[in-house]
Amino acid sequence: MPDIPAAAATGPATVDRTPAYTADAVRTAEAPFLAEGRPLMRWAAEALAEIVARELDAAPGVVLVLAGAGDNGGDALYAAADLARRADRVDVVLVRDRVHRGALDAAVAAGARVVSASDVCVRLDEYVLVLDGILGIGRLADRRLRGSARALVESLLALAERPRVVAVDLPSGLDPDDGTADAAVLPADITVTFGALKAGLVRGRGPELAGLVHLVDLGLEPALRRTHPAVTTPIPVVRVPARHRL
Repeated sequence: MPDIPAAAATGPATVDRTPAYTADAVRTAEAPFLAEGRPLMRWAAEALAEIVARELDAAPGVVLVLAGAGDNGGDALYAAADLARRADRVDVVLVRDRVHRGALDAAVAAGARVVSASDVCVRLDEYVLVLDGILGIGRLADRRLRGSARALVESLLALAERPRVVAVDLPSGLDPDDGTADAAVLPADITVTFGALKAGLVRGRGPELAGLVHLVDLGLEPALRRTHPAVTTPIPVVRVPARHRL
């Protein structure tokens, strides 16, 4: 699969009236592409890695990847595989026993290290950037972080000076539809969201937690035009063009 050129990964933020969609609407738009076998996760991860790499160009150092059990964790781990060749070091914490195995294998093969949450919590000052891939838009009755994920986020929140944070699709713990969130959510400097702007990024606590939103085009627009957006609002968005379309 061709790499996304570096020039495509960043650009000026434009403030347009951008439609934002519910998680269900986005999943419905993705479904036919996934049924065709289009590698949406790999496309998303490549764009994510390029954006993070540009952050590292400005401030090199060690990257911490927080990876959850779902597709969001898979996105983060495939991005970790790309970043392992560019960062000083990439450490991965698996916050759930279940993991996207193919993405984890790719990350480890590329040189990323799997480390424990307890080990990381005592040396958080080593990291220049945190990639938050704990939770995405999957259906959850309760989006509050628990266990090691919550402990890590609370430890990061307690730092006097936090590393840069890049959220994968949306900050973990933020509701993708209404933007509600409890206290244990890691505010992002950048949120790289895939396919469509999620309604929760512009509602409730979304604007407070999302930072600058980068919207990666996965070719979902024709499908999304068949549904009504949850909200349309002016928001600064950096648009990442689709260089990968089949």
